[in-house]
Amino acid sequence: MQNNPYPDLIAAWRDPRRELRSTVRVLAIVAAIVLCFTILFTQIFIGVQVVGSSMEPTLYGGDYLFVDTTAGIRRGDIVVVETDMHGGAGETSSYEWIIKRVLGLPGDTLYAQGGVLYRRQAGEAEFSVVEEPYLDAEEPWTVRSSFPEITVPAGEVYLLGDHRNVSEDSRSIGPQPIAQVVGVVTGWALAAKDFFTGIFGQFARNP
Repeated sequence: MQNNPYPDLIAAWRDPRRELRSTVRVLAIVAAIVLCFTILFTQIFIGVQVVGSSMEPTLYGGDYLFVDTTAGIRRGDIVVVETDMHGGAGETSSYEWIIKRVLGLPGDTLYAQGGVLYRRQAGEAEFSVVEEPYLDAEEPWTVRSSFPEITVPAGEVYLLGDHRNVSEDSRSIGPQPIAQVVGVVTGWALAAKDFFTGIFGQFARNP
């Protein structure tokens, strides 16, 4: 007569050592997942909250976003930059994060005339009008709407806010070092900003 294998299988399945190994594997998998998410959302994607109105109507004060710290910078990107807004000779440095749009890369030359921005990209011979559909057509750019030609130095970017009439940007603080760029607002983060704002806004209102 053939021996019944089931009692032996059941005994092996109930072996405490087997259960311990299974528990350790599960805990290791959970720890790995937590570590990956921690690295992903503290080192690669960083959450930020918009303060002020300088990027309206694209972004409003209180909006929550993620910036990608590994993304390359392109013309038209929205970036978060750590900058000294008030530092200068005899002045106290005041570093803060600002969120603006990149309008010029190293070697680009820009100027504005009557609320129209012109740019000659590095390597090009002629200026062209920068199309800016993100600006509010109902509030024309009138404040500091003209500025003389400026060529963006190597290793720097020229930044403007979308709400030009209130924005403090490269018109007043000059081009900013690329090394000071914290990250780029990616397309998916911009598309999901209302979702992020709804989620994180709940935590802000209910500490």
